[in-house]
Amino acid sequence: MHVAIVGGTGFVGGYLVDALLARGHRPALLVRDGSESRVRRAEDCRLVPGSIDDDDAMAELVAGCDAVIYCVGILREAPKDGITFEATQYEGAVRLLRAAESAGIGRMLLMSANGVKPNGTPYQDTKYRAERAVLSSGLNATVFRPS
Repeated sequence: MHVAIVGGTGFVGGYLVDALLARGHRPALLVRDGSESRVRRAEDCRLVPGSIDDDDAMAELVAGCDAVIYCVGILREAPKDGITFEATQYEGAVRLLRAAESAGIGRMLLMSANGVKPNGTPYQDTKYRAERAVLSSGLNATVFRPS
């Protein structure tokens, strides 16, 4: 199976890459400029340069995939660098969801977080809204909330 991962260079994403490869799957990873060295077993993955705000990169990432995984999360914002809860935890997840729908992919896994809720902190609210978008999409969707 070919699986697209956004967040595959992060802590959880690296373990997902390892697990997918161990089971004979082929990961495709969206890789930000400067993050190439963080890819585990890059020679066994399809790497797509780009960022979560790039629709073309998302479309390229999901091409030929059977499932998608979004496991991006931040603990602090850096608005001057364009790093916000809204952009990373909600908009990026929805962008991947739309790319998957456009490509006819029927399966999505979303990493959320324990304690998410509407109208909570910006962290909680953006994770919650991403969950709602994915679960109401019509895709065969799974949300997991690691602690």
